[in-house]
Amino acid sequence: MISSRKGVIGLPIKLTVSFLIIALMVPPMLATVDDIRRGMDDSELMDIAEDLADRLSKVSTRGIGYRTHADLLIPDHGYLVLGGDDPTGIRVFHERGLVGRVMLSVPVSGDEIVLSGSILLELGNSEDGESVSVKEL
Repeated sequence: MISSRKGVIGLPIKLTVSFLIIALMVPPMLATVDDIRRGMDDSELMDIAEDLADRLSKVSTRGIGYRTHADLLIPDHGYLVLGGDDPTGIRVFHERGLVGRVMLSVPVSGDEIVLSGSILLELGNSEDGESVSVKEL
């Protein structure tokens, strides 16, 4: 049997290169996982805003004076803003800032309302547009 030192010398180099490749790949993989998590959080908030916009749209098709209730559960990492200076949309915020905006078919009348956590809303149809008020749970 012929013995060689190539295996003894080559193995530490192969291990070093392998660990170097792994060390270089971990930060981009962690950043990708964080981006995916942020995207899922943003998508969840946008889905809630779209659901609220859909409910407001259904209320607008009813007669003036129609009222209904809607319960929302908005995750702790975000909140929704409607009414106020921009009555034609629901602004969606994450703790990082503005995520997006959902347009409404009918403007929301009244002061700006910030929605967060578990809330019960009273949605109504009036001559000025949609009215939204927060009820205590």
